[in-house]
Amino acid sequence: MFWSDGQKMAKIKWHIVWGVGITVVFLVLLAVRLGLFQGKTTDVPVSQRVEIAQSPESWMNIYQNKKKIGVIHRTFKTLENRRIQTAENVTMQINTMGITQALHIATETELNADLTFSSFNFALNSSLFRFNARGYVGKDKLILYAGLPHAEEKTVLPIKDVPHISGNIYEAAFRGGLGKNKIREFSIFDPSTLGLRKISVTRRADEIIPIMGKRVLTQKFCADFMGAQNCAWLAKNGEVLKESGMLGLSMEKVSMEEAQKGMAANGAVDFTQIASIPSNIKIADPSKLTAIEIKVGGIQDFPAAIYGGRQKYSRGILTIVREAIPRDAPPDAPESFRQYLQPSPLVQSNAPEMKKQVEKIILPSDSSSVKLRKIVSWVYRSIEKKPVLSVPNALEVLKNKSGDCNEHAVLTAALLRAAGIPAQMETGLVYLKGRFYYHAWNSAYVGAWVTVDAVFNQIPADVTHIRLTRGEGSEQLDLLGVMGKIQLEVLSTKND
Repeated sequence: MFWSDGQKMAKIKWHIVWGVGITVVFLVLLAVRLGLFQGKTTDVPVSQRVEIAQSPESWMNIYQNKKKIGVIHRTFKTLENRRIQTAENVTMQINTMGITQALHIATETELNADLTFSSFNFALNSSLFRFNARGYVGKDKLILYAGLPHAEEKTVLPIKDVPHISGNIYEAAFRGGLGKNKIREFSIFDPSTLGLRKISVTRRADEIIPIMGKRVLTQKFCADFMGAQNCAWLAKNGEVLKESGMLGLSMEKVSMEEAQKGMAANGAVDFTQIASIPSNIKIADPSKLTAIEIKVGGIQDFPAAIYGGRQKYSRGILTIVREAIPRDAPPDAPESFRQYLQPSPLVQSNAPEMKKQVEKIILPSDSSSVKLRKIVSWVYRSIEKKPVLSVPNALEVLKNKSGDCNEHAVLTAALLRAAGIPAQMETGLVYLKGRFYYHAWNSAYVGAWVTVDAVFNQIPADVTHIRLTRGEGSEQLDLLGVMGKIQLEVLSTKND
């Protein structure tokens, strides 16, 4: 069945505006939990450090606003030569736009005797999509491979010190003997974005909390990651008993029998809705706006991507103006933009499948602006609109032809680059039916940078698209410092 563009938009919008922001919340929360990090503990005397009596097996329930939405099963095994092997399996049921989906994450790590990080394998599966990453430590570098076995992309990240891992950053802080009201900084590696970022951990006052029917004296640690705070309560042997995070997420140690019980029958609160921001005015047709002024509050450190191009920010006021599409773009992009023609682990623009698809969409004689319109239109018409919980992968999207804004954006970037058009991914907020939702889209260079949205088939994208981050990797983690905090007030709009 086919709809006209207007009918199709009305039908699909509520099911695809959910975007990368929510995925990042889960993946980063779990990355912190999985503990892929590099810790700096040299400022703590050895005599003050604490050894962890690691349990060979443990279970934790994952809750959202006190409703069970997932389970974590973790094992810890000592190998020959005092090497250590850990495995963590996570199963979650996530509600997005009223649709509940299963999410499975498996992580295996191997450690040296001193707990320095040796290697890891990371796999994420949900509905039609999969994401795999593996890596190991070499001299002064971390060698990573991401993607499915037949299409892995290699990435090398320079590192100053050999990374450490001990389950998660809280156990690392505990092991390092972090004193009360003291702060320590870590560099955390996130396998879902292949990025290294800083994170600060603070030891708070000890607390007594109920766990598995008992009252337990615990050490409390809180981590500040990109402006988002997560806290954990550890037992005297260093075991994590409880964690709490943003958007009502929490984890708590339970028995195996309790962990094996079913999840909330009706799923948790819809993350799309609780992460969205109400608008102070109704906008009848955002596509007809030429400019918008928005007062932005609630956050102190704005992501760098909020500045530049069609967006201007000054003294708390963000002004967004619709771009004009150049009529005659030069055939070749400037040298400074050639980097946005290159493939990446998730944007495989050099893959034969991607190049073959581009040849079916465009003609060699088409101008840059015509190529742009054809590609955006093809993605809009060809990709089924449905929410997906996964790390977006252009080749997977091309194969499965379904996904939310994340999948639309990563495939659009890959096709544009394969066609010789510099392209980037952008994430932020977009207006829909009285609220601003987290969303992902693209920008493309056709003589000038133009914002485009393959989900809504918009060139240029309407001015309610508020860019907060730009990039397909760890840049998206900047959303964590914004979600749940940013406040928006529309001050004025201009129409055609």
